[in-house]
Amino acid sequence: MWNQTGKALLIGATAALAVTTAAPAQAATQAAAAKVSKHQEVRCVTQSGRTCAYSVSFFYWNKKGSGLRGLNYVQTARSPYKAGKARWLYKQPGGRTHVGKNWRKAHAIQHGNAAEVDWGKAGATVGPKLRKGTLVCVQWAHLAKKACHTLK
Repeated sequence: MWNQTGKALLIGATAALAVTTAAPAQAATQAAAAKVSKHQEVRCVTQSGRTCAYSVSFFYWNKKGSGLRGLNYVQTARSPYKAGKARWLYKQPGGRTHVGKNWRKAHAIQHGNAAEVDWGKAGATVGPKLRKGTLVCVQWAHLAKKACHTLK
């Protein structure tokens, strides 16, 4: 009987210790997460009367009160599948256009009829820091129109 009660006390004490040590760490993580706002914007580009020649998703984040935006993920898809290359560009307010990343070859989306190119890491708070109001665009090779979004 004593052996089982001792084990139960040990397990209970270990669980209580885990809860008391995890609670401050979890509260700190929640406080840090409250200071970061995440955004996702999607654009669809029409070409030659088609409803959507390709689409672009921009994922970016910012700390509250900051004039900088972290662009962590850019993804573009073209349907139906057509091999090609894409790149992303940016233009900061009052500046000139810069290439974010050079041409990257599209790959086929598994179980779909689309080509995709992506840059960065989705869900992360990493990537280039750009000023609020920066125009970010994606351009496919041999297509005249670019898909753009202004970082808010």
